[in-house]
Amino acid sequence: MKAIRSRTRKLLFQELYAMKFNKFDQKQFYESFYSWQFTFKIDKKYIKEIKEIIQKKEDIFTKIIQKYASKFDVNKMSPTYVLPIYISLAEIFFLKEEIPIKVSINEAVEIAKKYADDPGKKIVNAILNKIMENYDKLKKEIL
Repeated sequence: MKAIRSRTRKLLFQELYAMKFNKFDQKQFYESFYSWQFTFKIDKKYIKEIKEIIQKKEDIFTKIIQKYASKFDVNKMSPTYVLPIYISLAEIFFLKEEIPIKVSINEAVEIAKKYADDPGKKIVNAILNKIMENYDKLKKEIL
């Protein structure tokens, strides 16, 4: 069965979201919540790499969001807004596998459409488009 990245991203979002609010046990998460529902192969290598990037670079990602969403306090933003942006930033700047920026942004917006409210998907889209416009400058700053 082929791994489907967009579904894996949604699973990753759900996992990151669960980690924000609870003591997290990854094995229990997969066994109790999903083991009987998977109809696709999970890209575990991708999930592991993105989670590691987000854990190491969260401060940088928060500063980037604050820079391009200065009207908002990132610390008070809903995780349903922030986590899709984190996933996209991890893919755009640090993932070993090259994913086109537009694909990463579109996938983040799709996650926001599914899990956030209407303003959330617009905020995610606006922030990531500003980041895309300033990609070269940002890449020099953070790498």
